[in-house]
Amino acid sequence: MQPDGTLETYPDVTIKILHNALYVTSDDGEGTLVITRAACSYQGQIMVCLPTGVTLVQSGTAKPLDLTTGTVYLNLTQDPQQLAMSSQQLPARSILLSMSTKRGTYVGVTGRIDSVTK
Repeated sequence: MQPDGTLETYPDVTIKILHNALYVTSDDGEGTLVITRAACSYQGQIMVCLPTGVTLVQSGTAKPLDLTTGTVYLNLTQDPQQLAMSSQQLPARSILLSMSTKRGTYVGVTGRIDSVTK
């Protein structure tokens, strides 16, 4: 969601974890959100990360994003996992991401992880 209230939805994104970085790429391949740095810990089987380095790659240009808040929940197991202090479960090999920028843009991502390469 943009500061002016407009909402853009990107269905069918590709979600990859490559060498400890998270890549979320639009279906048309025109834009990729890259989280390269994060402070992570585990809550049970769910990895919880606070992103500190996020870049938007679009039209061949990389633009760092200034975050105000952000949390990434990763379930890398083959089974659904219960989120702590929530009635929600995170499906197997899935992600739940929520971030907001200093410009007032909110980014939310939910979906299955397409590939993991260590």
